[in-house]
Amino acid sequence: MGPLTSPEQHKKISNPCRSKSRFHSPPPTDITSRGAEQEIMAIPYSLTLCQVRPGKPEQGNKTYPKAQYAQLLNLDAMAEHMTSHDSKYNKGDVMAMATQLTTCIREQLLMGNKVVLGDLGAFYVSLVSDAANNAESFHTNLIKKVKVKWDPSDKFSNLINEAQFTFAGSRKAQAEARKAERELLNSMATIQPGQEPEDDGGDDNTSGGDGNLE
Repeated sequence: MGPLTSPEQHKKISNPCRSKSRFHSPPPTDITSRGAEQEIMAIPYSLTLCQVRPGKPEQGNKTYPKAQYAQLLNLDAMAEHMTSHDSKYNKGDVMAMATQLTTCIREQLLMGNKVVLGDLGAFYVSLVSDAANNAESFHTNLIKKVKVKWDPSDKFSNLINEAQFTFAGSRKAQAEARKAERELLNSMATIQPGQEPEDDGGDDNTSGGDGNLE
């Protein structure tokens, strides 16, 4: 089956729905090889079929990309990564500064301030409240949530000019591929020296997500 959309279209279209119905047959990879010695930065995606306009099925369905993620990085992992950039700060320094920054941002938001952190963007709060009939009857007890908002700077607002993409399949497909790989490794571990592995008669050709993705 040919590609459902061109690489340029993959970069431009957005996903207006949250359907869980995804295609698992990958189109050609959109990224360009940079050599084995250089890490390739690419955003993994799956494909989802959903209504062109939610609530109006008569307008038909189309295919849209849905962003996945390759790894989940916690503070420890980010600190390790930051120190790899020839930083004069060690991992412990980075973690301490990040922890303190988090504490101070929260403190300033609770004081009613908006925190602007350069290229990272701005943090501020918004209120979720039940309505009052009029100003005189309003009481702060009606406020149910104080939500923290992030207003990204131009550096974060749209990454399209630097982004590259690679097809990864849905998380369900990735999990099934990892499970099959573990079962294969476990079965190979039980093979005695000189014993040939059993042929299950299956098709050796496989397709789907990147096995390196978590």
